[in-house]
Amino acid sequence: MAPPCSNLNYSALVSCIDTWNTLRVLVIGDAMLDCYLHGTAERLCQEAPVPVVALTDRQDRPGGAANTAANLASLGARPQLFSVIGMDEAGERLQRCLSDRAISTTSLLRSPERITLMKQRIVAQSHLLLRLDQGSTTAIDPSLEQTLAQQLCEAYRHCDAVVISDYGYGVLTPALIAILATLQSESPRPIVLDAKHPSPYRSVGVTAVKPNYQETLRLLGLSSQEQDRVQQILPYRQRLLTLTGAALVIVTLDRDGVLLLTDGQPGPTAQHLPVEPAPANHASGAGDTFVSALTLALAAQAQPEAAVALAAAAAAVVVQQPGTSVCAQQALRHQCLKQCLANV
Repeated sequence: MAPPCSNLNYSALVSCIDTWNTLRVLVIGDAMLDCYLHGTAERLCQEAPVPVVALTDRQDRPGGAANTAANLASLGARPQLFSVIGMDEAGERLQRCLSDRAISTTSLLRSPERITLMKQRIVAQSHLLLRLDQGSTTAIDPSLEQTLAQQLCEAYRHCDAVVISDYGYGVLTPALIAILATLQSESPRPIVLDAKHPSPYRSVGVTAVKPNYQETLRLLGLSSQEQDRVQQILPYRQRLLTLTGAALVIVTLDRDGVLLLTDGQPGPTAQHLPVEPAPANHASGAGDTFVSALTLALAAQAQPEAAVALAAAAAAVVVQQPGTSVCAQQALRHQCLKQCLANV
């Protein structure tokens, strides 16, 4: 059994958070627009037994890599987002979302050949009824790839950390992954990987990778189980570290907490961090929040255990909120105090 993470000092956690305002973080990956269509449903459609929703409100929020950038900004850092979107209405709306949050869009490339990734959720009386997805998912073309590479190489020299947010929608090409590997080998930075398929990044030399339960199973070729998920993964800790090439593998298990795997001598270590259960309120993007806080903590030279505790606390804030949300610095401080007091 993995030992639990030990009690952490509140003042030490807050001192770490206080350093985040000076950090510059690059985010490269698949930016998307999360759109929430709210309404009321009081009758069924005549053509089919489905609800008729009378729309009353629309909320646009940054999603995917853009949500990671939004969380970094909300936590006090200065993010720079590298991605590609379409020259369409959804792209305009995403740019407005980012500008409203004072996030630079200078490295957010636009192409008439691509459709902006968008996830539209229809919600009635607080019930999620349907999600509609759209957007280009093929690899970006070579000219866009070259422009991103040039901008990335220039910005990397001045950054404190990097987040790779790869949903598998075409922004992270093999060439860009190779460039990240070269940059990391020449001038190492804390790099945190959040990818649907982590294996292609094995040669990059990432600091930490954050697979969820399903991504971990896919990586290991295992089947899902409802009970003892921590115990299911523990025997494969060395394999996970080897497959990802990461110094830290942080498996998020929602209700079952977080499993921290660390490469070391004489062998890999494992620690388990329990979390408080999340309400069923259709929260999304908590993984982006987790990665954002984790990256900032590692960039501030926090120990892995403290970095994971801060990341879990930030995620705990956003799962209490409906929809795609971000965690503010003050909310994170309050959550850290709450968790530290609970462990006394």
